Formats: sequence, structure tokens, C-alpha cells
Amino acid sequence: MSNAAMPCEMVEKEFRVRFVSSSPHATPLELMHGFRDSLRKAAETGVLAWDSKYQEEIMLIPYDLFYTGDNPMQAEECSHGGLKCNFFCRTCKVGGTMVAKKTDEGYTSIFKGKSTVMGK
Repeated sequence: MSNAAMPCEMVEKEFRVRFVSSSPHATPLELMHGFRDSLRKAAETGVLAWDSKYQEEIMLIPYDLFYTGDNPMQAEECSHGGLKCNFFCRTCKVGGTMVAKKTDEGYTSIFKGKSTVMGK
């Protein structure tokens, strides 16, 4: 998890990575539901904190910009085939069949943002 208010060069630093949750018993979706519920509650009621710079109490109101990830477990939990799909993205239609993508033309078309199927 990262703080969207941080400058990009700070968010990319290893010390800015925040661990969210883990469980040997709960499924990944159950963990995500718990995280989402906690974030919603904090957004509705706010979180009191101390501002050390101005020496006063403040209220933080978090909100989620988006939930993202790029791992096989997340693809499986979301019923998405990941890179094994014919099309990597349902919006731009980049990709094609595995046979077409393995050709030189099909491989280069991926990087041009084109489909190897239907002439797109």
C-alpha cells in the first residue's frame, strides 16, 4: 500500500512500502474485504492524529484511489487470466491468439498497441 499524496520519487523508496495484512486462515479476498471495510470506516469517521510540525491535533480522512496489482494470485481471485488471455486489456484490445502473438509480427504488434486479430 502506498500514500498517493507522496511524491513519486518517495513512494518508490523501499522504506515507504506499507504492509497491509496477512493470515494463514483467511483467503486473499477475505483479507481485501477487511481492508476495504477498515478504509471505509476511517473515511466516514476520520482518524485523529497529531501534527508534529504544527503541534496540533488533526483529522485524516483517507480515501482509496484504486486497487491495483499485477500478480497471478490477484488475477486468479478476480477470475482474470492475466497474460495468458488473448487480449491483455478489454478496452484497448491489444493481443490476439497465442499462436499469433508468438509470430514476429504478432510480438511486435503488442508493443505498438495493436491487435494481432481482426486487423486492429
